[in-house]
Amino acid sequence: MKTRLIFTAVLLLVPTFAAAQPASNAGLRIVVVEGEDAVNIVQQKTAVAPVIEVRDRNNLPVPGVLVTFSIQGGKAASFGGASTLTVATNAAGQAAVTGLTPTAAGAFQIQVSAAFQGQIATATIAQTNVMTAAQAAAASGSGAGGAGGAGGGGLSTTTLAITGAAVAGGAAAALQVVGKGDAAAAAEVFTGSLSGLTRRVTTLRNTGVLACVENYAMNGTVHFEIEDSSGDKVEGHMAITASETLVSQTCPTAPGGMTVNWSVPFNGTDSSIRGTDTTSFSGPLPTGSSQGTVALSFEGARSGEDTITGTFKVEIRSTSVNQLEGLTFDHIITGSFPLTLTKTGTQRERQ
Repeated sequence: MKTRLIFTAVLLLVPTFAAAQPASNAGLRIVVVEGEDAVNIVQQKTAVAPVIEVRDRNNLPVPGVLVTFSIQGGKAASFGGASTLTVATNAAGQAAVTGLTPTAAGAFQIQVSAAFQGQIATATIAQTNVMTAAQAAAASGSGAGGAGGAGGGGLSTTTLAITGAAVAGGAAAALQVVGKGDAAAAAEVFTGSLSGLTRRVTTLRNTGVLACVENYAMNGTVHFEIEDSSGDKVEGHMAITASETLVSQTCPTAPGGMTVNWSVPFNGTDSSIRGTDTTSFSGPLPTGSSQGTVALSFEGARSGEDTITGTFKVEIRSTSVNQLEGLTFDHIITGSFPLTLTKTGTQRERQ
């Protein structure tokens, strides 16, 4: 069976610079890299984990800084049950939140405080919780206003207009990648739904400046075929069909989401099922070109005869060049989806 990966929307993001959060001390400041204006889904327990970067008076990242994240505004969310979380910045000066879980619908804020050598910097990250993915999709219009105030962040009107047209027009709209060869006939079939968020971040090359952030609600179906289950051995492939709906964005215009057909081979044992698939792509754009890689993975286990649980992850890294403006942008799309699959029967007799 051939592995196919089809994108029916452009992977490129419309760039616009987001202003850094102000700091309370001129020598130390906090830049919010991810998490601002994010929309989290309570029902699915999915949240956009904030990432910040601490910089010194020379705009250089500062490693080893203790950063405290505190949830404000009631009990809208927690860090694994706690209202505060303290982590140290890494070698790149960044600190990331772990264990953020939305617990109630509504807007809330995460207060960020960094202390280093007698200096203190603060920032505030605003997020919103909704109960369902449908409500998250309906809230997509709320993110558009935030981008308008940025005024393009220094990018020319030409850059924004042409890049936006490339997205809307579907440049590189059909990308097909042929992967593994023919698979054996399927013996057991499991199916389930895929639901969660994908996060798209664009930065300007060689500056690290955040240009654009988008959050999408992805919903689809999973078809899981075990083609060989002799003894404790498990081998086969999984197929995912899904589409995205824009939830929030900091771009002046919102590009369309992806509609995908992914296929990932897997193997292992009942207690440890693993699968990976990595492909490369490249293509022309009206203003330049793009290239990148798509990495898909699954880790899970079989419970009894009728259930498989695990996590499916996607990471898409790409670079686009706008030759008209002489600018290069780096893009990363990430998503992590918990899966519960139920046996629906035997598709074909074992060969």
